[in-house]
Amino acid sequence: MTIPEKLTALRKIMERESLDAYIISGTDPHNSEYLPEAWQQRKWISGFTGSYGTVVVTLKEAGLWTDTRYFIQAEKELAGSGINMHKLRVPDAVDYPEWLASVLPAEARVGIDGFCMPVNDIKSLESYFTAKKIRVIDKTDLLGEIWLDRPGLPEAPLFLLKTEFTGKPAREKINSVREYLQEKQADYALFSCLDEIAWLYNIRGRDVSYNPVVISYAVVGREKSWLFVKNRKVSAEISKELAANGIEIRDYHHLFLFLDELKKTDAVFCLDTDTLNYAVYNKVKSVCRLIESKSPVVLWKSIKNTTESEGFRKACIQDGIAMTRFFYWLEDSLKKQELTETEVAEKLTAFRQECPDYISDSFHTISAYGMNAALPHYSAVPGQDAVLKTKGLYLVDSGAQYWYGTTDITRTIPLGELTDLEKEDYTLVLKGMINLARCIFPKGTAGANIDIVARQPLWDNLRNYGHGTGHGIGHFLCVHEGPQDIRQTWRNQPILSGMVTSDEPGMYREGSHGIRHENMILCHPIAVNEFGEWLGFETLTLCYFDTSALSIELLSAEEKKWLNAYHNTVYEKLSPHLQPEIADWLKIKTQKI
Repeated sequence: MTIPEKLTALRKIMERESLDAYIISGTDPHNSEYLPEAWQQRKWISGFTGSYGTVVVTLKEAGLWTDTRYFIQAEKELAGSGINMHKLRVPDAVDYPEWLASVLPAEARVGIDGFCMPVNDIKSLESYFTAKKIRVIDKTDLLGEIWLDRPGLPEAPLFLLKTEFTGKPAREKINSVREYLQEKQADYALFSCLDEIAWLYNIRGRDVSYNPVVISYAVVGREKSWLFVKNRKVSAEISKELAANGIEIRDYHHLFLFLDELKKTDAVFCLDTDTLNYAVYNKVKSVCRLIESKSPVVLWKSIKNTTESEGFRKACIQDGIAMTRFFYWLEDSLKKQELTETEVAEKLTAFRQECPDYISDSFHTISAYGMNAALPHYSAVPGQDAVLKTKGLYLVDSGAQYWYGTTDITRTIPLGELTDLEKEDYTLVLKGMINLARCIFPKGTAGANIDIVARQPLWDNLRNYGHGTGHGIGHFLCVHEGPQDIRQTWRNQPILSGMVTSDEPGMYREGSHGIRHENMILCHPIAVNEFGEWLGFETLTLCYFDTSALSIELLSAEEKKWLNAYHNTVYEKLSPHLQPEIADWLKIKTQKI
C-alpha cells in the first residue's frame, strides 16, 4: 500500500468508529525511543524514519509534528504522502494537541492507542480539549486491521550482565526499590521502561536494534519481584539465577492477569505516569490504589558507580582504537578508490567488530559527506548515498555497545581542500565543545544552565544549532537516557557526579556542509570551599580532532592548551594498541599546535 492508500484505509476505520481524529504516537508500550519493527507505527503510516515525531490523522488532513533535527529529512520523506510537516521547537510552534483543539468541532472524538501513549501525555491532551468537550477515546491499535504483514514481537533470548560489569547485584538494586516503597508507604512498584528494567535486574537482550534491552514489564513488591517477559526468552539456567535474586518469571502478556490477582488485596502501587502507558495505568487503577511518583531507577542508573565508570573508560579505549584505524584506512583508501557513505560506515563497524567485547553498534551510523552532513540525523541509503571526494568535510556520528560500556562519538574531518567558511565553522564548533569540556560549575547546576557555554562561540558569530548539546548515555544500555541533558529547554535535574553525558555542539548550512564534534564526558567532583561544592567533567572519548581544518587564530591560549593535552592523552592511551605505522600516523595527527 502507498501512504495515501494507508491513510484512506485508516479513515474508513475512523468513520466506522465515529472518530474525528486518530493519534499515532511513534512510541511503544514502554515509551521507547527506538522500537522493534512491530511497533514502528509512525514509520509505517507516514514513511518518516526519524526517531521523534507524532502523526495525527483527521478525516480531511494529516500531519507529522517533529523537531529541528528532522525538518529537512521529514520534508523529503513526506513528499507526496498527503501528510504535512509541523515544526516544533521553533518560535510560535503549535504542537498537535493545540492544533487539534483548534480544528476539531465541539464534542469531537479523538482516538488513541492507549498502550502506546504515556499517561501524562493523555492528561495534557485532555487539558487542551476541555473547553470544547472533545473526548479522548482509547481504541487501542487501529492500524492492526490494515497492516497485514506486520512483524511479530522479537523472540531473542535474554542474557545476564555479570556483577563484574555492573558493580552491583540485582538483589541490592531491588532492595533499594523496597526502601523506596517503604518511604512511599506502598506495596508494589511497576516499571515499564525497558532500560530501567534491564538496569534493575541486570538483564540485557537483543529485542531492539542497537539497544540491549528486553521487551518486558517488572513489578517489585515488598517481598517478591516479577519479570513479565515471553517465557521462551528465558533459559532454565537464567531463570534459576533470577530466582536466586528473588525474581519470578511471568509471561509478558499476563500482566493484567497478575493485577487481577491483587484485586482484593487493597494493594498500593507506585507508578511513573511520565512513562507508564495509559492502558496499563487504567488497569492498575481499576484493581489497586495508586501513588503517582517518578521512578527512582531513572536517576539511580544515570549515576554510574566506579565499576561502570571504569567500564566506560575501557570502552572508549576500544572505540578509540577502532576510530583511529578507520580514519587511517579512510585517508589511505581515498587516494586509490571511490568510496560511498554506506561503504565507509560498514568499514567502521567492521573495525569495531574486531574487538572481542563488541556486541553491536549503539545506533545507526550517520555517515554524511558534504551537504548531507547539514542534516543532523541523516541516514545514508545504499545506491542513493554520496561518493566521498577529496575535498570538503565528512561527518561520522557512531557508537558501539561493549560488555562494559556504551560509546557515542562524532568526528568531522577534512577530505581535502576546505573553504575559509568551512574552517571557520569547524573551529567555532570545536571551541564550543572544548568550552563545555572545561566547564566548572557549582553542585545543583542543571544542564540548561551550562548549555550556553557550548553555544557562546557560535552566538558570538551569529550562528547556532537546533539540537541539544548533550544527552545522558546508558551503561551498556540505550545511547540516549535521562534524566539529565544539556540543552536550552529547562529540565529540573542537576548534572551530578557520576553522570555520563555527550558534549556535541554543531553547525549546519543547508546545501553546503554540516559540522559536529562530540565527546563523552563524565561529571566528577572538583573541589569544596566556602562557596560550596564544585563539579567538572572528565573527557572519556579518545580520538583525535583533525587540526588541519582549524583556523588556529580563532582558538584562545586555554583552548589550545586543552586540545594539546587531550591529543597527548589520545596518543599515549591508544598508540600501544596500534600497528607501528598507524601509531606513527596518529603521532602526526596529535602533534601540538
